[in-house]
Order: sequence, then structure tokens, then C-alpha cells
Amino acid sequence: MPDSTLYDEVSYPGRAYYVTRPDHLATLGTLYGMAPAPPSRCRVLELGCGIGGNLLPMAYQYSESEFVGVDLSSREIEKARGQAAAFGLRNVSLHHGDIADMVDAWGSFDYIVSHGVYSWVPPAARDAMLAIIGRNLNPQGIGYVSYNAHPGSHLRDLVRDIMNFHVRDLAEPKQRIGQARAILKFVSEGSDKETVHGAVLREQFERVAKMGDEVLFHDDLNEGATAFLLHKFVLDAQAHGLQYLCDANFPRRDLAKYVDSIRTVLAGFPDDEFMARDQLQDFIDGHGFRTTLLCLGDIKLERKLAPDCLTRYYIAGSCRPVDADMDPNAAGVAEFKTDTGDTLATDHRLTKAALRALGRHWPSAVAYADLVMHALAEIDPARSLDIASMEEHATAMRSALLRAALQGCITLHIEPSAFSTSVSERPEASFFARKQAESGLVITNRRHIGVRLEGELERQLLMRVDGTRDIGQLVADLQAAMAGIPNGSEEKPIDRESVARNLKVLAELALLVR
Repeated sequence: MPDSTLYDEVSYPGRAYYVTRPDHLATLGTLYGMAPAPPSRCRVLELGCGIGGNLLPMAYQYSESEFVGVDLSSREIEKARGQAAAFGLRNVSLHHGDIADMVDAWGSFDYIVSHGVYSWVPPAARDAMLAIIGRNLNPQGIGYVSYNAHPGSHLRDLVRDIMNFHVRDLAEPKQRIGQARAILKFVSEGSDKETVHGAVLREQFERVAKMGDEVLFHDDLNEGATAFLLHKFVLDAQAHGLQYLCDANFPRRDLAKYVDSIRTVLAGFPDDEFMARDQLQDFIDGHGFRTTLLCLGDIKLERKLAPDCLTRYYIAGSCRPVDADMDPNAAGVAEFKTDTGDTLATDHRLTKAALRALGRHWPSAVAYADLVMHALAEIDPARSLDIASMEEHATAMRSALLRAALQGCITLHIEPSAFSTSVSERPEASFFARKQAESGLVITNRRHIGVRLEGELERQLLMRVDGTRDIGQLVADLQAAMAGIPNGSEEKPIDRESVARNLKVLAELALLVR
């Protein structure tokens, strides 16, 4: 084992990755016919856990589950252990060591995840990762591996070669980072913007310009970084008794975005060539990063998705009607927009009501049966419809909601939301979020997504929303706190109205537990 790694020199920013969350993995597994362990009681292993930015929030939320993390960097593991102690986590163990040397004494796991590792380690370590997943997964377990993918990574490799050539004789991290940025700016500005080459260089320069120094240093300036075609990665996984489950980004399955001729061909792939279809989509889309899910090779998967499958799930969506006065009983098409800017349109009354109900409950996930009741309550004629007509309407609604899920406009969940969307008399934010707020503005919410607080006022408020204060006490304590910060009292007004408004924002960000 090496005495130190590049991650000991330059720490990699740790954060949460929604697609690795047990609830998300379990949901995708059940969609394809698996029976994975419930997230509330499971065992999770993260290979390459770094400082715990992804693993620790999950360990806090799933207190009855067990989490194990391993990383080659002793510095990163020590940071993770310090964070785990600060959060009072007793269900997580963190180990410094080589992935290739992982011992079987750790037992088997329901979920094994590794984000941002596979493409950046030597071939022997990659093989060891797949061997661990194949050997240590429970019978209905799910493995997650992300990696740079071709064909999209060919464009990324173009500028990686340029930067690595320029910094080949530099060892000091800051020099490498600064000179890499400088040379990429130089060649992109010098290239002919009317050519394909010039356009690619400019696009890649914009990508790198938005990238943090630590990410650039470890991701793009790692000369050993390797990209893979999906089918070749799956072939390597099969050698360890694994099979391709799906991509962790469910909307990648959606075919609606393609023209009819392309959609017809892709839809015609048989179930046993599901991976081949995904590989072809990568070629069409120019996909450059994969989040691949694996399971044991002897599991029989169900690839067909019937709308009726939605009855088993909780559904969430930030769908709000473009017309605030939209009446679901009225004839005609109603348009909805999500927080991410996606749009949905439907002329089906029950679907209109269901989408509006999802928007009203956002960000909480609503059980399918409850969603039907919420929708029916808004459809006046529905109260007099016979059972046959009701089922016809419900079937149409399920079809529309499945399309919305495939488009990424709504999400499906195997379990209810673990946060409150309303503000109680003495509101309480997640203890994990409050502790994170002590050191910065970036917080992991209860949806396992990183959110950035607007400023110092919001940070100070979050730290005090601990369930012991009502709005009046929060106003007084917040005024005192901001008065002690230079220019703090001049930042924004602090009164009952503003605090109530900010508490509502915390609820919408899935940071409140009551």
C-alpha cells in the first residue's frame, strides 16, 4: 500500500450523489423485477468513499442500516472519521486501505456503490472492484459503478491530452492546475471557431472553466484516466458473475425524444439485448459518463414497464401549472413546468389534477393511492362516474405519469419521504444539515441532494431551527446572531414575516424533519 496518494496532497470535494441512494437503487431494482433489501434496513458498501460526503448523509438518514466505506487516502479517511464522530454516527465504519485488498470479513452487502473511481484507478484495481461486487453482493443486491464513457469522452480526452502535455514536467499541484487552464485557453482561442475542432475546443474550455481546481486536478489531469464503452464494461462485469441491470439515470430509457424512425428501431430490441440498445443510444447521444447498475447474473429481470407498476410507488414531482388558475375540470390542454424547466402538457382531466397535486405536495413523495384520492377530489364529475369509467381514467393517468417519469419530470420512490413539507410551531431541521451549516453554505438535504443556502442569514437560521424555538424566538435569536457579524444586521430585514418565509424555503428544500 502506498504511503500517500494524490488525494492526500489535494483533497477531492465530497458531496452527495442522489443516484447512489439506497431508495433510488431499490426503486430501479423493483422496476425490473428484483426484490432488493428495503433501504431502511440494509447494508451498504462504498468503494472510494473519500471524505464521506456521499456515505455519511445516507448513514445518518438510514439509522437502522449499516454503512461501510473504504478509501486509499489516509487523509480522506481521517476527515471522514472526524465527520462521522461529529454527527454521532454509530452505524458507519470507515477503513483506510486498497480496494484490491478488501477483506471478506466485512461480509455481504445489499448495495455496493463506487462513484468517480473506476476510470481513475489502474486495471488491477478496476478488476478488484468488479470482483468485490460479484463476490460480496447479496442475492438480490445491486452494484453501482460510474465511469467516463465513450463516445462522449473522446472529446474530453482531446483537451486532456493538450493539458497533460503542457504540464508534463510540473509536479506542484497549483502549477499544474494553473498552467492547464492557461494552455487550454490559449489553444481554444487560437483555433478556428468555424471548424469542428475549434468548436470542440471552445466547448471543452467552457466545461473546464466551470470546474473546481480539485476536480480538474484529479479528473482531467490524471494521465491514467480511462473511458469505456458500455458493452466492454459489461463484458468485464460478466466475467465476475454480474449482469447489466440499467443506467442509474432512469430517464435515459426514454425513447420519446427520438424521431419515429429511430424510436421504432430502438423499441424493437428484444429484452435480452437491453444493454445493446443502451449502447446504441450512447452512440446516438454522444454520451460521455455512465452510472451503471449491476446485479448477479442468475437473476431473471423483467424489462417491460407497464403503467400499472406505478401503483407500488410513492411519486414526487415539482409540476406546477403554467396557468395558476388552471381548472382540471375544463376541457383543453394544460401545461405544467417543473423546477428544472421541463414541461408537461396533457388534456386528460385526472392527469391534470394529479400533476397539480404533486406540485402542491412537492418535494414530498405521495403514495399512488393517495395521489388518486387527491386527484379525484378536484374532479367534480368523477364523483358520479361508474367503476368502469373510473378505471379507464386511472389507466390513462398511470400511462401519462409513467411517460413523465421516463422524461425525468417526476420521480418514483420505494419508500415515503423522510422530511416535512410544512412548518410546525417549533420547526426542526435535520441535525445533519444543521451541523453542515456550521461550516458552510452547501448542505445535503433529506433527498440526498446538495443544496446551497442563499447567504449568511439563511445559514444562521438553519443552525437554530432545532425544534426548541417558535418563530418569535427564532426572530430574536437571529437578530442577535446577525448583530454580532460585521455588516450582518444590514444584510436583510429580520422579522416574523421574513423568518416565516425562510422557514418555508427550508421546507421546500427538504431540510425540515418536523
